[in-house]
Amino acid sequence: MEIKLEEQDKNESILRVMRIPMFLGLIIGILAALIQALLISAGGPEAYGFCVACHTRDLTNRVVNSFTNSELGLAPISIVTPVLTIVGVIIGGYIAAIKHEEFKIKKGSYFSYLLYFLGGIAVLTFALFVGACPYRLALRFAYGDLVALIGIFSIAGGVAVGVALLLYRMKRRGI
Repeated sequence: MEIKLEEQDKNESILRVMRIPMFLGLIIGILAALIQALLISAGGPEAYGFCVACHTRDLTNRVVNSFTNSELGLAPISIVTPVLTIVGVIIGGYIAAIKHEEFKIKKGSYFSYLLYFLGGIAVLTFALFVGACPYRLALRFAYGDLVALIGIFSIAGGVAVGVALLLYRMKRRGI
């Protein structure tokens, strides 16, 4: 009976460790690197996997190209197949929010909507200025691109400034 309890405790502790995001990220990163090293020739990431900034750019450029007969740039994979990741993220997020009863329409002022809109444009603009989203920056840095490290530090600095501003506002309001 004691052996069963010890084995059950061991299984529960393994499950607890597996639920830690950093542990799972480490395992997924190691597996991705091993798979790429074994199956794909080295030389930098050719595709960008899941990148909100790049997929949004490619989807927008493809739609504009279709309607205006222009030739805005697309990633090589986006020329062959349309990138509908962003549409899937929006629809999937909406379905998940409805399913878990978390979907709420936030009412605010026109100024707050404008601020959110401009903030989104700024985030995507700076992501494209750096040339990638944080996932791709990490991949590029792993391949030895030091410019990607500057981008990672810039993101970390922006997060730190944003948190400091939020804490300051909360302190002023007495929250």
